[in-house]
Amino acid sequence: MKKTWKELFPDALLGENGQNAVPVMLNGEVIYLLESSLTERERFLIETLNTQPTKTSIPTHPWLAYLEGKGALPTPTAYIQCVHLAVFPKQEGVFQEKDWLEFVENLTVGTLAVFKNFRHHYTLVVNPEVAPSLASTLFEVQSAIEDDFAVELQLFIGNRWATSSPVPLLYQAEKALFVEYLMHSHKRSSLEFAPVMLWAIANALVDIAPIADELILLLSEDEVKELIEALWDAHGNVSKASQKLFLHRNTLQYRIDRFAEQTGLNVKDMNDLTLGHLLLQKQSY
Repeated sequence: MKKTWKELFPDALLGENGQNAVPVMLNGEVIYLLESSLTERERFLIETLNTQPTKTSIPTHPWLAYLEGKGALPTPTAYIQCVHLAVFPKQEGVFQEKDWLEFVENLTVGTLAVFKNFRHHYTLVVNPEVAPSLASTLFEVQSAIEDDFAVELQLFIGNRWATSSPVPLLYQAEKALFVEYLMHSHKRSSLEFAPVMLWAIANALVDIAPIADELILLLSEDEVKELIEALWDAHGNVSKASQKLFLHRNTLQYRIDRFAEQTGLNVKDMNDLTLGHLLLQKQSY
């Protein structure tokens, strides 16, 4: 059974600002949580939820300005991919943020920028055309990063988006999705796009409409629909799907690769295929 906020935070005060308390908006009301009773993770999540882009201030980092819809695309590129990182130092006062940022910036080829959103939350921006194996690269070194910098690291590999799409809106939706996952699940620290989207669809805890709408738009071509449904019916087997579509296997493979380049979804992977199939069902019904 889902617990209430009062059960989770028995020291919380509704509408009353106690000493050393942190305000949180909940269902249109403000509750105040005793700061000393919060874990580092809970402080991070509350700070993330309470941090809203302002209408007047312009972020100093050009990529942050662009991703918040307050600036132009800093570097001409056809596609970008954002990695959302939550960093929790295992011991206060020992985290070398400058060294960590420099290390992350050099982790993979194709890095366009790395910047701090706010406390504990960072974004790595990558050109996916230069870094096609981004997820495997980061997941392989995640444990080493945690050991070297004495941190707990959670990362979410966002989707590959064309810069002609509404990237700032999609970025904010991905960031909200990441925070929501951290609030409700600690099962995984290495998160890929499609599985987290499926988690969001199953739990209905966060608004993924901007992402879903953009993907549905990319899935709208008849050729793409046929490709996904043929693969779905064949349980991801490319040879069987090609027979159903009366295509040579290499021709179907080419279409799959081209679709991955355009959308970020590799429909040979069952998570990506399931996401595509569910979105098509949503569109159809």
